[in-house]
Amino acid sequence: MKRKHYLNIFIILAFITFGVLLQSFISEEPKQKKAEENKPSQVQTIETKKVIIPPKPVIKSEALLMVPYTVQAPFANWNIHEESCEEAALLMIHYYLSGNQIDIIPPSTANQELIEMVSWEKTNYGREKDLSIYEVGKLAADYYGYKYQVTEDITADNVKQAISEGNPVMVPVITHALRNPHYGPNPSYHILVIKGYNPAGIITNDAGVKEGKDYFYTWDILWQAIDTQSKQMNQGRDMLVVTR
Repeated sequence: MKRKHYLNIFIILAFITFGVLLQSFISEEPKQKKAEENKPSQVQTIETKKVIIPPKPVIKSEALLMVPYTVQAPFANWNIHEESCEEAALLMIHYYLSGNQIDIIPPSTANQELIEMVSWEKTNYGREKDLSIYEVGKLAADYYGYKYQVTEDITADNVKQAISEGNPVMVPVITHALRNPHYGPNPSYHILVIKGYNPAGIITNDAGVKEGKDYFYTWDILWQAIDTQSKQMNQGRDMLVVTR
């Protein structure tokens, strides 16, 4: 009788143990599934970077920079300054980059500075000569320590863009092609400073004539004057921008 009683107890304990183990197994399965779901994916993700596209430069409908003016022969001393157009153009740019707000460079100051620049050229370059647009840039770098950039095959938008950004432009021309009545009959190579523009044309500081401050030329005249110098100087529609 006792043996049967112990057997019953054993069977009951076995059922209880089996029930506990079964319940543990059932409750463990969701945990495993959850753990698997939370495992980091083995698939490699491609890292993407934002590409920032800079805004297009703004070209104003018209603009005018306050570039101080000088004629290349400040006291009408053309025997000294007949070939000083490049130096005069660069001197005007220098005064502008220096932040000088004067309207006209005093003749005595301009005369002395032009003489000193020409003297420096003769000492360092061997002689004063007609300078290509690249050589004017080099003079700006060598003499004043400025940076320069020459853009070839320019359009009106190139000129407008530079001036819209606050940079005067220098271009090579032949004087008689400018159709300026203040020029004499003999054409010569010349560097023209463009300091502004409007839809009809450009506003310049033309150092070749004493009336050259704020002198206006149409776009067509500008291109003709640049194209006319091409054969003589072996350069095309090029422009020079000098910066600090």
